[in-house]
Amino acid sequence: MLVTYFIPPHPSLKAFVDIYILSTSGNNTVTFGGHWPATNESSLIFYLGDLPVHHHVDSPESVLSDKSNCLVGLLTRSNGAVHFSGRLHTFIIQFKANGITKIFRLAMNELTDRIFTTEDVFGNSIADLRDQLREVVDMEQMACLADRFLVNFLNRQKKTDTLYDGITAVSAELYNTTNFATIEQYAYKANMSVRNFERKFVEQVGISTKLYTKLVRFNEVMKIKVMEPEKNWTSIAHECGYFDQMHLIKDFKQFTDVTPTDYFRKSDLIKPYIDTSQPDNVDSKLRERFVFLKRASF
Repeated sequence: MLVTYFIPPHPSLKAFVDIYILSTSGNNTVTFGGHWPATNESSLIFYLGDLPVHHHVDSPESVLSDKSNCLVGLLTRSNGAVHFSGRLHTFIIQFKANGITKIFRLAMNELTDRIFTTEDVFGNSIADLRDQLREVVDMEQMACLADRFLVNFLNRQKKTDTLYDGITAVSAELYNTTNFATIEQYAYKANMSVRNFERKFVEQVGISTKLYTKLVRFNEVMKIKVMEPEKNWTSIAHECGYFDQMHLIKDFKQFTDVTPTDYFRKSDLIKPYIDTSQPDNVDSKLRERFVFLKRASF
């Protein structure tokens, strides 16, 4: 059985970092695979156990099999297939819309639809963090290590007042909703002209506001279906603000290259597992237990 832990970042990082995630199979070997769809979430990923095999849509070669940690930019399309077999122990720093730009001063539009080896971007400091993460087993200790690493970069910024600009506020609002306003309204909230807002948004978030809102809505669909697999597509479409089920299917095909039914049929997806009283060998299907942790102190 897999267990996935979620824990929030330090409060000083909450405007830019969404969550820390640890997925682990302990000492057990697991095997699964499936499509890698588009996503509005950019991440630092540390493979502390065995490595996945990723066959990208543009290349038959594995993209991830030689990367023990990587930076994944915002993804606007299907990214091929991922297969994993071995001991899973993966730590993820998941950023908010323009979090990478604000913490590291990287232009997100240069990262969109790309995967980087983190040493190529951050040098030896990221390797040190990976080694430290491997030495601890407690999720709170991992979170503290990630906090220290990110706050160190954040403190290097000379003008901290510019960290919390209009794009940060608007992108944070978009990140947490599927009820979207017009671009003109968002530009007004950011105290910018529409032209300047759209330019800055692409630079800091990676894509246009319109495409980003489509990705946010699509990702909410994915989360609901994984957490509530019995829920039908019509209900999910209405809940996420689609006009109808066909509207949902159109976006789904854009971001996965397949229909919703085909995606969930062909992917060996991990289903939520809540009843921990049953033994791990109750059946042969992969099961996952989600654990949401709170920070006890800072």
